[in-house]
Amino acid sequence: MQQIFFYESGNARLPASQGFPVVFIHGFCESNTIWKSLSEELSDEFRVICPDLPGFGQSPLPDTDFSLEEIGDQIVSWLKKLDIKQCIVIGHSLGGYISLEILRKHHDFVKAIGLFNSSAMGDSLEKRENRNKLIEFISGYGVGPFLRTFVPSLFYPKTAEKHKKTIARISDEGSSIKRESVIKYAAAMRDRTDSIDLLKRYHDRILLIAGEFDQNIPLEKSKEMAGILDKENSHIIPDSAHMSLFEQSELCYEAIRKFVGKFN
Repeated sequence: MQQIFFYESGNARLPASQGFPVVFIHGFCESNTIWKSLSEELSDEFRVICPDLPGFGQSPLPDTDFSLEEIGDQIVSWLKKLDIKQCIVIGHSLGGYISLEILRKHHDFVKAIGLFNSSAMGDSLEKRENRNKLIEFISGYGVGPFLRTFVPSLFYPKTAEKHKKTIARISDEGSSIKRESVIKYAAAMRDRTDSIDLLKRYHDRILLIAGEFDQNIPLEKSKEMAGILDKENSHIIPDSAHMSLFEQSELCYEAIRKFVGKFN
């Protein structure tokens, strides 16, 4: 079985109302360290579990080619090894894509999922071409040069200076990522299945947290998804881009607490 590195916060021995497991899956070229402040904030109410995806952080990359569906299967198998019977999964960006795959195949295992600056829509032709260009760039130049422009672009320009240390930390941590990991995930994201059907089927079990100025998930797409989901589960976060977790942390914490509390 694939080795998964993780940390958790919260007391698993607490009553279910306080100890229910909530799994947070990080995004592309990130690690579970992005959830540190959030895990501390929520650990008094929930059992917060934060894995490194295979190939990122301290989890090794699988030797074979893989899909996001297969990564989702690995995460579920690993969680069951932790004796978790049911949980909520919330994913940032790439993590949201994987959360959707988990919901698709393991809808009895997950009570609900969250799309955190993520999308249920498949890649457009232009986006697929950009993934191919990224694969070509990483093959030739490595991960470091890509991250120096990629990570800053995820933040709202008007507040980016405020998050300069966070940008530097994410970039520095990402410099150790193997180019094979970036290439394989870029291809897996390019080839993923459109999941709008899941939004329609599970409209009451999906949380959406979207950045008003997110260039990766444009506002019109976030509004389209919000129009499918239950209104109370959809949040367009002002003055934030693709990293609402850092840019408007309190609003995000509040949205997650409210959503998870419904299923406790």
